[in-house]
Formats: sequence, C-alpha cells, structure tokens
Amino acid sequence: MNIERCLIENEKNKMLKVLLNIPENIVISVGPTGCLNVLYNEAIKENKLKSLYTFSISEIDMISANHIEKLEKYIVKIISENFEKIKSVIIYLTCADLILASDFSFLIEKIKSDYEIILKILERGPISKRKITPEKRLEKLLTELECELKNIKKIKNENINDFKIEIQHNIPPITSDYSGACSVLYGNNILKVLISPGGCKTPVTYDEIRNINDSLQYSTSLNELEIVTGEIKGLKENIKEIINQNPKIEIIAVISTVVPQIIGMDLNSIVKDIEKTVNIPCILINTNSFENYYSGISLALDTLASKFMIKSKRVKNTVNIIGYSPLTFGKIEKLEEMFSLIKKLDLDILTIFSDNLSLEKIKRSTSAELNLVLSYEGIALAKYMEKEFSIPYIIINVVSKYGIENTENILKNYFYKIDNFFERLEEFDKLDNRKVMIIASPFMAINIAISLKEDFSLVNILAISFIKESRKLRKIEYLKSLNIVNTEDDLKEIIKDYKPDILISDPIYKNLVDKGTTFISLLHYGYSTRLYLESDYEYCGKKAYEYFKKFI
Repeated sequence: MNIERCLIENEKNKMLKVLLNIPENIVISVGPTGCLNVLYNEAIKENKLKSLYTFSISEIDMISANHIEKLEKYIVKIISENFEKIKSVIIYLTCADLILASDFSFLIEKIKSDYEIILKILERGPISKRKITPEKRLEKLLTELECELKNIKKIKNENINDFKIEIQHNIPPITSDYSGACSVLYGNNILKVLISPGGCKTPVTYDEIRNINDSLQYSTSLNELEIVTGEIKGLKENIKEIINQNPKIEIIAVISTVVPQIIGMDLNSIVKDIEKTVNIPCILINTNSFENYYSGISLALDTLASKFMIKSKRVKNTVNIIGYSPLTFGKIEKLEEMFSLIKKLDLDILTIFSDNLSLEKIKRSTSAELNLVLSYEGIALAKYMEKEFSIPYIIINVVSKYGIENTENILKNYFYKIDNFFERLEEFDKLDNRKVMIIASPFMAINIAISLKEDFSLVNILAISFIKESRKLRKIEYLKSLNIVNTEDDLKEIIKDYKPDILISDPIYKNLVDKGTTFISLLHYGYSTRLYLESDYEYCGKKAYEYFKKFI
C-alpha cells in the first residue's frame, strides 16, 4: 500500500473532457456525493455543463441497489426532455458500484428497447485503473459507441410520469462529509490520513479553499488485496516516517471514505494499533462519503471533544467561536469585524472551532464562559459542551450592520449587564416590497433575512437552504422559518412561483433566475468549491451593509 500527500494539482480529468465532447451525448455521473463535485467543476471549466448530470446516492440505496431502479426513471425523464438532442447516454461509475458489482445490464437493454438510445457504462477511479488503463477503457467505449450508433432509429415514448428528479444538472453536489472533516483538521500539527483507494484525495484538494500544501493531508492507495481482506499493510510504517519528518504532529486523524465503509473495514482496531505504536493520540472520523460536509464537520468536532476535552477552571470574560468553516464562511478574514468587536469588548477568544486547532486549544476551550455559535454545523459541539461542562451557548448573527450590532448588544448584556439598544444606520420612509430570495447555508440564510429586514426594510424575503432535510435540522428553533429544498427540480419550481426581484446566493444558482433579477453574490464554497474563489463579496458587519446597499 502507498500513502501519498494530497497536494494541489492542475491535472484535468481528460476522460471526462472527451465524454462531454461526444456529439448528441449526455453523461450521468453516479455515486456518493464525495465523488461527484469535482466532475461538475471540470464541466464548468470546459463550458460543457449542459452535457453533465450528477446523481448523488444514499448509502442505503447504494447497498440495496435501489439506485439502479431510480436511475432508470431519471434517465427516462432526461431522455424525454432532451429527445431531439441526444442519441446516447454514458453512465460514469465510481468505486462504490465497482466494489458492489452493480449490474446495469437490464437497464442498458431496456433503454435501448424502449427508445433506441444507446446506454453505455464507463468505470472511473483508481480501482478501475488497475483493471485496464483509462486510455484503453475510453478507446474501447468510443469504438463500441460509434459502431452501435450507426444503425439506430430513436423511438419517442410519451408515457413519462411526472415525478421529482433527484439528479442535479445546474447545481453541483454538496461537498462530502470527509472533506468537511479534513477542513476542521486543517494544519500541520494534525496528521490526516484518508483511507481510500486513492481517488478521494482529489475531492479534498478541490474542496479546500486554503492552501492544501499547508495542511498535513495524506491519502492511502488501497490495493485489491487490502480491499478484499480489510487489512492495510505498511500503514504504521508510513505514519512513523511522516512523524519523523514532522515532529510537531500532536494528533493523528484516520478518516474513512466510501470503500472502507462498504467493505466493513475495522478502522477502530487500526486506530488503536497506530496510537499504541507511535504514542501519539489517534482518532477515527467515521465518515462515509454519502453525507454532506455539515455532517462531517459535526462528527469531527464531536470526536475531538469526546477524546480531548477535560473539565477546567472557568476564565472570566472568555468565549469560544464554534462552527466556523471555510466551506460555509470562506476565508476567516471575512469575519474580521466580529473579531474586532470581541476585542473591543475586552473579551478573549480561547478557541475557534475550527481554525488552526491544537491540543492546547481544544483542552483550554472548556474554560470559556460562553460559546458563540455561527452555524448549524456548530450546534452539536455547543450542546455537548453545555451538557458536559455547563458552558452556555448563544447563536449569533454577524451579517450586515444589524447583525454585528445585535451581537454587540448580546455580548454587552451577557458579560456586563448593559442593554445597549442601537439605531439603524438609515431610516427608510416606507417598507420595500421587492421579493428577495436567499439561497445559503441554514444559519446564513436566516441571518441574512433578519438583517435585510432590519437594515433595508425589506419584508418579502424567502430564506432557502438546498440541503437534505433531517430531523436534527428541524428541531433547531432558530431555523423554524427556513425553507429546506431537497431537489433541483423543487428549487426551480419555487423560483418560478416566487419570481424574486433580488437573488442572494452563490453564482451557481444565478442561471436559475431571469436575467432581469438583481443578483448579489454570496459565495458558498460547500457547493462551488474553488470555482469562484477570487470573487468579491461580503456578509459580515458594516462592510456587508455597504456591499448589499450597492445592489439594493
């Protein structure tokens, strides 16, 4: 087994580029969400997004093979909507289907029989590379496709059921749980090892908007024997060598991905063995590639807390910041006004979860008087610390002028018993009835809605998060007015019915609204990753007020 450093690479997916340029063809990439976002990025760069669809599968559907039945319905709907434009469909598979030996033969025959549309399967990922080189595999597919297309005459079938399609076309799949976990542990004092056949390292380098070269991020390259037996040979030796070269390592994190989850690899035993051998604390982040980055962040924070937090003496006028992630908030400099406010109030920040974490910071966090929660993904840790260490938490809004001044009022009242009511920067003569739609992470969407109402007298605001609904999400009182949208089709329908005058969202959503709609860019890297990395935007404090004011 090899273990490799995850570094920034400029290599493009040449196979995908060829597939997207096949005339009258569409590509449907199928697999866990962690495997798909990269392909969306590549399609955007090639200006070929119209040819790519992505289908994120749940773990239950994948293991039960229920995703094949769903895929059939989706392909039928896509064919019906693009009948005049396509002659073939290529399903681009990931490691999960290869390991489970998913059988698509019936689907291939049915689509050909019903529509005379050629359906081909192409495997991708490091496991498929070991069977046959990507070049040979692609060459074989193109030859077969050319031959099969010669004598077809498409059949139009109007019998299409009206159902919600879970495949995404205009919007990328959300960043995966393991990328979220890696983001939490960013830095050179925490060694992170993805357990993977090797392909999972690419999404991590795409999803991390900071310099991945400054983080001690590695990935295994599991071979066939290790996948079959579940035993990883040479891992301890590789880790020892990395530690010898990086003596500042104080935590080792073993991070699971789709392959070890599917084969049931005993990573707990591996982690215990590593910790005993190298005498450095080792944790397992049991991610699976099927969940989103919010889940991965929450899991990583919970794992760190349960392993390293100990009760300590309370320190007066101290806070922790919980729930920061570049995937939601961008680079930490965007929160400058929040940090300036805390400093102005003579409060000390003990720990920011998660920015440059260390053992010392994690342990001293239990001395804080108060936890300030920025995001949905920070709630689980805040509740844990409240239960275990009696540290209360407050959800804060730092968006625009209202948000930062309201946070100031909350902090003054909590620490100094001062109720500092504030006035708006401007008083508006009348309410603004323009329709505003916000598409953002759960807390961000709500916070922007609250601040726009207070700062600009906007009253028609629809706050949306494009995320799979969960019971945990719905239990949070702060999010009671949030509209949760599960599918791209649902989102398009809401936009069509609501007809927003103003859209505040990541640029990935811009093409879903009319050209006359006022668009205000708000980067959400958990979806667009590095696509719009240099785009200008603000959300925190008075800078954000001036930013919004330019458009509103």
